Amino acid sequence: MLRQFAIIAAATFMFGCQQAPADAQLNERSREEVGEIVRAYILEHPEIIEEALIELQRRAQAREMEDIYAAIERNTDAIYGDERDPRFGGTEPDVTIVEFMDYKCSYCRVANEWVSDVNERYGDRVQFIFKEYPILGPDSLEASRAALAALNQGPEIYELFHRSMINASGPLPTERIDQLAALAGVDVARMRADMEDESIMNHILDVRALGQELDVSGTPFFIVDGVVVAGANQLALEAALQTGLGG
Repeated sequence: MLRQFAIIAAATFMFGCQQAPADAQLNERSREEVGEIVRAYILEHPEIIEEALIELQRRAQAREMEDIYAAIERNTDAIYGDERDPRFGGTEPDVTIVEFMDYKCSYCRVANEWVSDVNERYGDRVQFIFKEYPILGPDSLEASRAALAALNQGPEIYELFHRSMINASGPLPTERIDQLAALAGVDVARMRADMEDESIMNHILDVRALGQELDVSGTPFFIVDGVVVAGANQLALEAALQTGLGG
């Protein structure tokens, strides 16, 4: 009981006081006595401050996730229905997985191991939608523009090029992008010409605006059958997938 009282009193001292009715207010001496009791307890059990801060952080994160899910509900059409977005897998899937990704992101490379594995295990039961979300500088932007331009040459070409770039470690200068494109069967000259089409950049800007609406501050960011998984947390990704598949 004393511990609960100390936590409540500590929180009051830390985060502000509310004025109580006059007949409930402590006199000055009583307030001093209570203050000394609380101070002594906190000094003896300083971990209660850490516990209070952890609980505050947990509540803040819960509110943040509520905001994200509300934003997902408001933006369902943009998330799932943008026909400009690259996608592969089934056209009538049991589960749809959306990934905001950046080709220079090392965690996206790690997450792609899971993406590839899921594609092999479940085939047309799962559809992947890729949101090109370049946030790591000019190389990232150029790589995304190149990938979307390659999509004009067919989804199979995009998929090969996408996998090549996402698995490539290190910098992605122009020469390397072109080399990876050629190895994936992309008509590089056509890709470079298509990259100048303003519709490519408009698409990227629209995805960026959507990401900001969903508070996507880093990559990868997944929505697996409606469940948000931020980062390359393969256990959380697999759990969300299996729930969606009914497993």
